[in-house]
Amino acid sequence: MQGRPHGNGAGSPMHNLKTVRSEDLFPAIDELLHNNQKVRITVTGDSMMPFLRENTDSVELSAADFKSLHFGQIVLIRRISGQYILHRLVFKKKDCFYIAGDAHYWIEGPVYPDQLIAVATKILRNGKEISASGFLWQALSFIWWLRLPLFSVLRKVYRLLRKVYRHVRKK
Repeated sequence: MQGRPHGNGAGSPMHNLKTVRSEDLFPAIDELLHNNQKVRITVTGDSMMPFLRENTDSVELSAADFKSLHFGQIVLIRRISGQYILHRLVFKKKDCFYIAGDAHYWIEGPVYPDQLIAVATKILRNGKEISASGFLWQALSFIWWLRLPLFSVLRKVYRLLRKVYRHVRKK
C-alpha cells in the first residue's frame, strides 16, 4: 500500500503527486492518529475490489478502538511482518479479530489489538464522500460477504461436474 497526497489539479500546490513508500508514510500516520487527527490515503492494490478502487478511491482514517470494532468495518492493520493492510473485519473474538479483502476468498487472522492502526470512516470517490458507517454501505458489504458460503458450494459442484465430465469423456 502506498499513500499519495491529494491535489486539485493544475495550479494546486500538490499538483505534482509524489508516491511515498508505506514504510516511510505510516509512522507519520500513526502519530497523527494518536493525536486524534484524521488521515486520508489513496487506496492502492485491488484486494478491496469492488468496494474500494485502486488509485481512484481514498479513505479517511480515524484512530480505532478494539472494543468498538464490529463486522463490516474497514480497518488498517500492521501485519507482524510490518506490512500495512486495509481490509474488512469479518469476525471478532474477545481478544483478536479476523480480516479479509473484499476480492479475496480467504480470511486472515488472528489479528491482535496491538496490530490495529485505524478504522475507515469515509470513502472518497469522484469528489463525493461516502460514510463507511452508512446503512447502504454496510448493507451492501454484508450482502457481498454472503457470497462466501455460496462460492464454496459452487466450487464443490464445479469440481464434481468436472470429475464426472472427465470420467464420461474417457469412455
